[in-house]
Amino acid sequence: MSSVVQHRVGLQAKLKAMEYFVSKGYYIFDETNQGPVDFIAMNMEGDVQFIECKSLAKRSDGSKIHRILSSKQKELNKNLEKNNYPKIKIFYSDVGEE
Repeated sequence: MSSVVQHRVGLQAKLKAMEYFVSKGYYIFDETNQGPVDFIAMNMEGDVQFIECKSLAKRSDGSKIHRILSSKQKELNKNLEKNNYPKIKIFYSDVGEE
C-alpha cells in the first residue's frame, strides 16, 4: 500500500472514530497530531478517553490483524495508570481500500 493510501486510510479511521465519540456526546480535542495518541475525547460527566485509531485490517484468509500500541504508548500507559489516569485505548475503524 502506498504511503498516500496509508495516510488516507489512517485519516478515515480517525474521522470515523471521532464521529463515533461525538455521537456519544463527547467533545473532541485533536491537537495531538505529533503526540502519542490520535485525539482526546471528553464528556460532561468527566469521562476522558485517550484514543489511538487503527484501521481494521484482515489477512487473505479473513482473520483479523491485531494492531498494538507502540513501546512509547505502552510506557505512557504504565505512567497514566500509576497516576490514576485513563489508559490509551485502541479504536478500530472498518475502512477499506477502494
